[in-house]
Amino acid sequence: MELDRIAVIVRPRTPWEAIDLGFAMARAWFVPLWLLWLALALPVYLLAAMFFADQPSWAILIVWWCKPAYEPLLLFWMSRALFADRVGTRALIRQAFSVIRPQLIANLTWRRFNPNRSFNMPVTVLEKLKGKARKKRIAVLSRGQQASTWLTIVGLVFELMLQLSFIFLIIIMLPEELRWLDLDSFLFNPGPLEQWLQHLGDLLAMSLIAPFYVAAGFSLYLTRRTDLEAWDIEIAFRRLIGRKHGGKQARHVGLSGRTIILLLCGTLLSSGYTSDLQAAAMDATEAKTVIGQVLSDEAFGRHKQVTYWTYTGAKETVSGDPDGLPGLVKWILELLEGFTQGFAAFGKALLLILAGVLLAWLLYKAWANREYLAMRQPTPARQRQRPDSLFGLPLERHDLPADIAGECRSLLRQGEVRGALSLLYRGVLVALLEHDQLEIPDSATERECVERVRAVCPAAESAYFARLTGLWIGAAYDHQTPDEQQMTGLCGEWERLFGGVTDGAH
Repeated sequence: MELDRIAVIVRPRTPWEAIDLGFAMARAWFVPLWLLWLALALPVYLLAAMFFADQPSWAILIVWWCKPAYEPLLLFWMSRALFADRVGTRALIRQAFSVIRPQLIANLTWRRFNPNRSFNMPVTVLEKLKGKARKKRIAVLSRGQQASTWLTIVGLVFELMLQLSFIFLIIIMLPEELRWLDLDSFLFNPGPLEQWLQHLGDLLAMSLIAPFYVAAGFSLYLTRRTDLEAWDIEIAFRRLIGRKHGGKQARHVGLSGRTIILLLCGTLLSSGYTSDLQAAAMDATEAKTVIGQVLSDEAFGRHKQVTYWTYTGAKETVSGDPDGLPGLVKWILELLEGFTQGFAAFGKALLLILAGVLLAWLLYKAWANREYLAMRQPTPARQRQRPDSLFGLPLERHDLPADIAGECRSLLRQGEVRGALSLLYRGVLVALLEHDQLEIPDSATERECVERVRAVCPAAESAYFARLTGLWIGAAYDHQTPDEQQMTGLCGEWERLFGGVTDGAH
């Protein structure tokens, strides 16, 4: 790697400065990177659209899922351009398959949702590591590195914003007299034309974000290697060595420099030798005193004695060799690695976003109902809903006799079974409305009344009302008149449950 030919200033950077550098690289090389991404994604979209002509959503989903297949070529081109080596179109086409193919299946399956994809990609594409070597390398590079996860989240958010902006732009730019699209149908009930327009917006959004995403991940990788391998120091030394002025002056300067270096080394050695002689001539007591004075300085810290407990028994021996795991177990571990790496940071970011959305929604609801919250006063208990009639039966108290059970028996003796049943049913309804605080709307049916009574009244009263309602429905709609003995029993139960007399009646 010829670091002296690198096109950017190599220095230690924070992760956010590294992302900013990646964005600057993407802006400088945007056109070739954008065209390169489209050259790979458009054929995939056209093939998917041919196979799923009846289901366009599958076509754009396949293009989105295959993102890891387009990005390595962008990274490869950028890594060459960074060192002033622009790869031609023909050479790039010849190398495309060899760049994309390594670990493509893994990138499209268990590593697909790895939020550190842009940061880990150079290890596979540029360093060509795989298996345990790749895992160890990523573990070293990603130590304390979380910016790549946020880069993925922010990139996803910007993609969604660009897609929605494309939809809004189409709707806004259409003249009112030519308005053949509306926002509701575009978003919630799109037809074939709306779906294809959405796909166009999705492709544009993904192609616009991809160069910045890949470049920022590559810049994070370069910054991390600069920190670990001191690239900035190496480049500085190379530039110092490479400074030449040419001809005899250069050779003279070189000889003068060598002479100066030799004189300095001799001086240092001689001084060190003299100090060694002085130290050798010092006796043990004086040397101990000098050593104590030196160690008492604050630069050597403090002497602290720490006591702790530790287990000194036999250590447990681990049976088996981890390197000798079966191939299936290794494959499962490799499968889980793609899902677990960076998942904690991704989950934390997702929870923060959801919490922000929930807080914004609560603030919006509070603002929308501010007048209700401000003017909320304790109000008197509202009047219960008491109907004047149900199913054509009047429910006024003054229409009922004082002794309902006695009147029903009188009607039974006269052979008016239906009249007795109607009177008894009206009396029960009025009693429930008056004494059990029952609320029944005017539109309620007989069955709805039974359900309301069961929910409010005691079990004995609700069971009695249910049997009486069944007899009333049979008599009113099916012309099935109950016998006198059954009615006499119902009158007796009325007296036991409701006292036989309606309060306030006359």
